[in-house]
Amino acid sequence: MFPCAKCKQYTYVKTTQKAKKCVRCGHSHTVTKILESGEIVKGISTAVQTVKRRQNEFALKELGTHPQFRALNDFKIEKTIKLQHNITDEKSDDENYAKFKKLLTELSDLYREFPFYAIEIMAEKYEIPDSEVKLLTRSFLNQGILIRSEDSLFKLNQ
Repeated sequence: MFPCAKCKQYTYVKTTQKAKKCVRCGHSHTVTKILESGEIVKGISTAVQTVKRRQNEFALKELGTHPQFRALNDFKIEKTIKLQHNITDEKSDDENYAKFKKLLTELSDLYREFPFYAIEIMAEKYEIPDSEVKLLTRSFLNQGILIRSEDSLFKLNQ
């Protein structure tokens, strides 16, 4: 278990791994180097609990209070509850996915790397709802189609 050298987020890694990427900032750590500065914890459950405890201690030190794990714009409660996932919703999701992929290709053709606001601007042009843009961006990052650079710019993985 160790804190990230860049963002100080605590995480754990198996000592048999070669490297570990921070899930928060993406900084890559070599396990042989972090063995010297990290703490050896036996068992995954113990590691998870230790990470939670250390992160809470870090938040207390930095913020002066316990961390609040909330979204930036808070959660919104919808007045209507969807009981079924409609087929039309699936079609619009597929359409938005295709539009977003085309949008990224166009941005990639224009610029080698581009900021998130460029994606938002292009999303308006492609009529992709604002609520979908962040979800699609996250999805494309997780799939490896979109890559975030160290300057917080994005580029298409080719």
